[in-house]
Amino acid sequence: MAAMDWAPLAQFEGVRGDRVALFSLDDGHWAVSWAYGQPHGPQLVSYAPGQAQDVFSTTRRQYEEREGLSYDSRVQWQGGSL
Repeated sequence: MAAMDWAPLAQFEGVRGDRVALFSLDDGHWAVSWAYGQPHGPQLVSYAPGQAQDVFSTTRRQYEEREGLSYDSRVQWQGGSL
């Protein structure tokens, strides 16, 4: 099986430390990754591109409303992100 490359498209971190990222895979799939603090581990879920964007955007909005963001790639990355 050939190696697949993930490209990071957007990410944010909640004030309490949870990190969420949006990736595209070189075969056309996209994924959302959640990295929670202990005792929970990371989670990566593959989606169709449009669905991944919706899941990521909805999750970011929920974090913004609930606790705020300590990092947001829309603000930090030169050239922007989703």
